[in-house]
Amino acid sequence: MTPGRLLANRRRALAVALLGVVVIVGAVWGVQAWRHWSRHISTDDAFVEAHVSPVSVRVRGTVVEVLVRDNQEVPAGAPLVRLDARDLEVKVQQARAALATADGRLRMVAAGVPMTDESTRSQVALAEATTAKAGLGIDSARRVLDERRGRLLARRAAVQVAEAEITARQADLERARLDRGRAQALHERTLIARQEFDYADIAQKTATAALEASRQRLDAARAEVTQAEAELASQEVAVAQAGRQREEAEATLRDARSRRGEVTVRSAEAASAEAQRAEAAAALREAELNLEYTTVVAPIAGRVTRRTVEVGQVVQPGQPLLAVVDVGTVWVVANYKETQLTHVRPGQRATIEVDTHPGLVLRARVDSIQSGTGSRFTLLPPENASGNFVKVVQRIPVKLVLEPGQNGHALLVPGMSVVPVIELR
Repeated sequence: MTPGRLLANRRRALAVALLGVVVIVGAVWGVQAWRHWSRHISTDDAFVEAHVSPVSVRVRGTVVEVLVRDNQEVPAGAPLVRLDARDLEVKVQQARAALATADGRLRMVAAGVPMTDESTRSQVALAEATTAKAGLGIDSARRVLDERRGRLLARRAAVQVAEAEITARQADLERARLDRGRAQALHERTLIARQEFDYADIAQKTATAALEASRQRLDAARAEVTQAEAELASQEVAVAQAGRQREEAEATLRDARSRRGEVTVRSAEAASAEAQRAEAAAALREAELNLEYTTVVAPIAGRVTRRTVEVGQVVQPGQPLLAVVDVGTVWVVANYKETQLTHVRPGQRATIEVDTHPGLVLRARVDSIQSGTGSRFTLLPPENASGNFVKVVQRIPVKLVLEPGQNGHALLVPGMSVVPVIELR
């Protein structure tokens, strides 16, 4: 065998050996790749997300100071923009004056309620006592009136008795006169003794005296009747006066009781004053809040972006001025094919490769899987009921959160493209 042919055979053997090595290496790599991707899934449709808080104003005003610049780090609550606060300071002063006025009126009305209550209670008590006294007075006057009526009747009966007695005495006197006359005639003819005539004369004088006494008693009885009638008339006047006094007392009592309604009115006025005071306090709080809103502060800690506000600009409520990005808390939204998510569960480990920083690999874990495909939540979701349906593999967003304590965490900003790989088992 010639040396040339021997060299060719060696080259052929070397080539076959190299091909065998390549085949073996390829087979090993293919087996390893198959084993790796059977336990991992990946996608290049993934982006970094973070909390982006838009900052806007809540009151109308003119910007007098902008305290931050683009991409500046700010803590939560840091002042960002200041508006001209002079108009709102005047409104705060007006609201405080209105609150002071409402406080004064409330104190005045509230103080009037117990005073009115006590005053009307005293008036009612006094009127009730006066009415009771008037009632007792009229009862007493009526008892006296009845007593005097009985006395008058007794006096009139006494007059009648005296009149009857006078009639009897007149009859006795007439009989005594006749007896004396007959006794005198008989004595003159000496038919009777002088003693009998004297008896007849004395009997006449006695009858005359008895008649005179009866007349005096009649006059006295009539005088007593006149006095009793005067007393009765006086007592009737007293009863009438007592009745009028009781009517006046009852009218005063009704008026006093009606004044008790003023307590309800005063209480209602106090409630109204308290409501007005609360309204004034709310107006003051609103004015103070509007004054506070002239200083726009950072809602979260982060980095200022999209600043569009300038000094001298007149801004309206709700107008966006800038945004604050919370770069300290970022996550990844990876849009996996629906066919890849069969074995994906929350809590599974993952790795993140960042396009902006080649070689940077971050640890992460599956936080949650969105309950719906991305196309389902678009502005115009597809309508498949029309019949023109083409089956397309849908993508479902999966949220991945980074593990804490990694140095490259601060390099991520919203919108970066990343390649996440989820370890299924």
